[in-house]
Amino acid sequence: MHEDFLDFAKAYIRYQHSLKPLKNYGATMMALRCLEQALLQVLNSGLIYNVTAVVFDEALQIGSKYFESNVLAQCGIQLEKLSKFICEHNLVKSGYISWKNHVKQKVKNNYLPEIKDYHRNDKLPDESALLAIADIFSKNDELLSPRDKFTSSVFALLLCCPSRISEILALPADCEITQKDDKGVERYGLRFYSVKGYGPNIKWIPQVMIPVAKKAIRRLLSLSQNARELAQWCEKYPDKFYRHELCPKVDEKLKLTVVQVCHALGYRLHDRKSCVLKIKRTSLDGGKSFLNSNDYNYSLSDLWEMISSGFSRDFPWYDEEKSIKFSNALCLLTPRQLSLSQMSDIYSFYKPTNGFFFRDIQDKTSHESGFKNIFARYGYYDDEGKPLLIRSHQPRHLLNTIAHYGEMSELDIAKWSGRINVNQNRVYNHVSEEDMLDKIRA
Repeated sequence: MHEDFLDFAKAYIRYQHSLKPLKNYGATMMALRCLEQALLQVLNSGLIYNVTAVVFDEALQIGSKYFESNVLAQCGIQLEKLSKFICEHNLVKSGYISWKNHVKQKVKNNYLPEIKDYHRNDKLPDESALLAIADIFSKNDELLSPRDKFTSSVFALLLCCPSRISEILALPADCEITQKDDKGVERYGLRFYSVKGYGPNIKWIPQVMIPVAKKAIRRLLSLSQNARELAQWCEKYPDKFYRHELCPKVDEKLKLTVVQVCHALGYRLHDRKSCVLKIKRTSLDGGKSFLNSNDYNYSLSDLWEMISSGFSRDFPWYDEEKSIKFSNALCLLTPRQLSLSQMSDIYSFYKPTNGFFFRDIQDKTSHESGFKNIFARYGYYDDEGKPLLIRSHQPRHLLNTIAHYGEMSELDIAKWSGRINVNQNRVYNHVSEEDMLDKIRA
């Protein structure tokens, strides 16, 4: 950015962040860059106090060269916000600017004929994939691997209330809540922290889906138990070695044999040869170096110093914005915990990412590299012989479409989905014109 404009841009971002912190300032930066370029083109100056309505017109014109449709509309919204800001704070030489954004967001028309709703098949889940993952989730615990429990449980929660995968992965362990409504009926819900600016809220679960939600939460609590117990220990005793069930019952300063080191790190190996091989391949500093496999090199205190130095800088916060600690994170795991071929590390943490989940439900090509997604693992393939897939946004669209078909109010749908703007409901409504006509006739 031009040096005359840069200080204003920084101050503006900082001021907006103090009012309402956002994770992404992409739309704001887009508008600032367009305004900067317009100032330089029209006035040959980057000083904000020279700005006029003509400059804002030029800024939007510049934006139209790079963006279109709703992205351009967002740029216009941010430019209008900028124009109001500089007037309210007396930053303009002319005293006042009256400028309005004339680019409107395009919204999807409700109740299109199915043939014209091009997004319908893309946004709604394939029925065979939906039934397949429901069948997998319904199996008894002992028939499912840890990875299958995790994937099917997270997806089950996506089907219980309209949510984004990032919201599910950030749920607290104590997310369940039960309250009586104004009619005295007991309701069951989950405490979420919705994105897109909505913030903390409770999403109430439909009666028919309550057993599904409770089962999914129970499985995820079981999977995360060891990792959460480690986090609780670290919060209470940050300078002491984590005393898990395999940990040698010895003094913190006593030097350990290689077998004891193995047990201290949670590896269920008992013969010396296996322990030596394992320790030689074990790193506690992110792969920079490997442990010495000789006896009496490390004490519990030595090991803990290396282990704790590798914890996240944010520890104990799993997600500080949502006030969730590692010790209360529903989906917290340990590294390689869901692997069937590798030993898990019980002394460190793994925060499942969106991509980790996506790969197990929606990657059709992963089987070519040897990895089988959850559908392939249970023999669910399409007509081309490829594993079925389902996308994490599709349950959200499905639930919103069902809610529209059931005539839930727009406000209730927005609240249930965690949306500030009721108009955003339109994007998720795939009730077809044919469906509505059939309903009217009925």
